[in-house]
Amino acid sequence: MTTYYFYLVLLNAAVCLACAAIVFWKNRHQLVGPLVGVAWTILTLWLVGFAQYFREMPEDTALAWAKFTLATGILYLPFFFHGLCSLIQKTRQYAVLIVFGYLMTAVFIGLLFANQLIEGLRTTAYLNHYVKYDRFWYPLLSIHLVFWQVLAAVILGIEAWRNPGYKRTQLVYFIVAWVVGFLTTSWLVLPLEYDVNVQPFGFYFFPINLVFLAYALSKARVADFNVVIARVLMYVVTVLVVAALCLLFVGIAGVVSPNFLAPNQALFTVLLSMVIAMVLAATLPRFLPRMERLMQERMFGKRYGYQDALAGLVQEISHLANLDELYQRAAMTVHSQMQLSRVLILMQDSLSGQFRLQAESGLPGEETTEGLSLRDDSAIVRWLQERKDLLVRDEVQRTEPAEIMGALATELDRLQAAVCVPMNVDSQLVGIVCLGPKANNEMFFVSDLKVLETLATEVGLAVKYRRMEEQIFRKNKLIELGTIAAGVAHEIRNPLASIRTFAQLLPDQIDDPEFKQEFSKLVLKDVDRITKVVESMLAFARPAQVTIAEHKATDLVEEAVLLVQARLKSKRIELSREFHEEPLLRVDRQQILQVLVNLLSNAADALPEQGKIRVATGVKMLESVEQAGNGADRYVVIEVADNGPGIPPLLRNRIFDPFFTTKKEGTGLGLSISQKIARDHGGIITVSSVEGKGTTFQVNLPVAT
Repeated sequence: MTTYYFYLVLLNAAVCLACAAIVFWKNRHQLVGPLVGVAWTILTLWLVGFAQYFREMPEDTALAWAKFTLATGILYLPFFFHGLCSLIQKTRQYAVLIVFGYLMTAVFIGLLFANQLIEGLRTTAYLNHYVKYDRFWYPLLSIHLVFWQVLAAVILGIEAWRNPGYKRTQLVYFIVAWVVGFLTTSWLVLPLEYDVNVQPFGFYFFPINLVFLAYALSKARVADFNVVIARVLMYVVTVLVVAALCLLFVGIAGVVSPNFLAPNQALFTVLLSMVIAMVLAATLPRFLPRMERLMQERMFGKRYGYQDALAGLVQEISHLANLDELYQRAAMTVHSQMQLSRVLILMQDSLSGQFRLQAESGLPGEETTEGLSLRDDSAIVRWLQERKDLLVRDEVQRTEPAEIMGALATELDRLQAAVCVPMNVDSQLVGIVCLGPKANNEMFFVSDLKVLETLATEVGLAVKYRRMEEQIFRKNKLIELGTIAAGVAHEIRNPLASIRTFAQLLPDQIDDPEFKQEFSKLVLKDVDRITKVVESMLAFARPAQVTIAEHKATDLVEEAVLLVQARLKSKRIELSREFHEEPLLRVDRQQILQVLVNLLSNAADALPEQGKIRVATGVKMLESVEQAGNGADRYVVIEVADNGPGIPPLLRNRIFDPFFTTKKEGTGLGLSISQKIARDHGGIITVSSVEGKGTTFQVNLPVAT
């Protein structure tokens, strides 16, 4: 039996050394990694020494191993305590205790090698030999061995109570593992001096305990402790049910036929049933996940309620009317269901590459949204693009070097975000969902993050396909409307000449001067309006005759600004320019000027006095079904942005529809004609708007080759 325990303890030592290496490597950027790594390396040596108690050897050799074992056991404690203080980042606060621990350790090791602690060797019930302590020093040594462990547990408990989120969960893991380890090792070894002999069964559990501790120290994204509890309970229930059935079978067999099972057979049956029970407990969750899920729902229904709500939102995404509704619905659902301080949805701007706010939930009314954007070279964006994983603040502050974490922390503080979920489409980062801390200060568990990751992916895909659908739908509408417009123009153009002639001759044939004047004005006004509509519809419906030449995008912008300068000055509108590049276009100058003047005029009309307009140019890669057949991949973008009231979501999808207008005197054809001109040049006009914050139009045209 002692030989069996010898190998069992050596197995413990191997597991401990592996855990020490993992903890050191995972936490190498922080003090806790080296300290706990050293502590567990010393614990490995203690286990190797303790294994020697189960071997027969000469007395001198046994005494040397005993001193070695006791020395490593004493030396382990200050490193263990120091490591826990670094885990909770309180090394300065407990510096006196840490130094005192190292000093006391030095004193006891000095007493040990001065032959003051050990008087010799003796035998016990389960060990081939064991140390015989000096009875004067042993109580003090026992206090030293227990005090630092208990003090560490108390400090961990206090910190777990004070700290929210990830830190609390990690400390709970650590406390539970420490309690189990203390009860199964130290609590069984210390009484041996007083002839309280307990079989060292703790070494069966010690490897599991070490792995549990290593998981809590090395895994940045720990599982929900409640999930672990539910799973453990399911294992226990499975083992108990199978064991109870086995014992019932053995008991009934003994009553019916006392000689049916010999004692050895009965023992073998019980052990076999226990092995079967443990195998079932380990494999059932894989084959019967509903059983584990049911237990989690029964015990922690509230948490799984909001996770189910988020999963339900994923199913509803395809039924939402437009992108703005999709963004806002996602933000509001995540905010309300998870009880977060805020939710921001940032989508990448195709011109500047910035990730700009598209929807929010939880922002105070007085908070401005100007700073709630990220540059394409910001620390958060680079991190998400490189890792292609969720950015959880509690995780990265433990795993990233100080210089990287400093930049991330600055941006996370500005957004007041605890988690950033990437929205990836075709391996490209197209958006970011930024989540504030939970109201109850809980951490974001693995189960939460999986649902959020799925939600972000589905939203990203929905955005991609919804844009494709809208472009195809609008193209079909334009084709149909072009046919109608051509027919209407053909019907009303011929009678226009006679109507205008009649209106011009009528004043000479009417004796009433007042009637003549009023009637002529009315007819002429209506005729001019009809003429304007006809000309607009013809321009909209018929292929344009274009004169293509190379022009600088910036020159076209400056000319368009000059044409609307009077209107801008009359309303004291501030216009700023952001020319990222000076790309060349092969376009019809007059038609593109018509587009730009129309967009600038619309922006000016939408702004109050002293508003702001920003005009920008640049080059980007454009991926769209609309451009799939043009053979172009690089596009010049001319952006016209204002800080006006924005476009309401219900109207945003209709602004390019012919005859749709919100102006009293408008025809509703300006944007439709502008979109047609852009398409005739192989491009497209896109729009983004946040109600109450402003509107941005982007004219995308192929780069001149």
